[in-house]
Amino acid sequence: MKPFFFPFAAAATLVCAGMAHAADLTVQVGGLKDANGKVMVAVFDRADSFLKQPVRVAAADAQQGAVQVVVAGLPPGDYAVSVFKDENGNGRLDRNVVGMPVEPYGFSNDAAGSYGPPRFQDALVHLLDAGGTATVNLR
Repeated sequence: MKPFFFPFAAAATLVCAGMAHAADLTVQVGGLKDANGKVMVAVFDRADSFLKQPVRVAAADAQQGAVQVVVAGLPPGDYAVSVFKDENGNGRLDRNVVGMPVEPYGFSNDAAGSYGPPRFQDALVHLLDAGGTATVNLR
């Protein structure tokens, strides 16, 4: 019985240690005009990959008014969040012929760019060990 206990205890310790360094980011999304479609959330951890390669994605059914999306298990650190409402279910942010979004979108800190998306630094959210919240109002 003793040889079985040690590997189990070691595995349990590693799992608990991994959980100690993971936090949940709660994204509160407002400005939803109706309950059609899904709210798509992308989390980025570096300026050079912002809006190109998210470290985590999550989705929730849209609700009129606001919805909350939890992105679980992120290491504490700095992140930027991008959100859009996928109204037609194609899984991407639709744009018009000049490249402007035609579906509602937004960024953490309600960051806005001039003639394009905001900078990573403008949308920065600091996630602590205990977790954190980012607020995004769709436009």
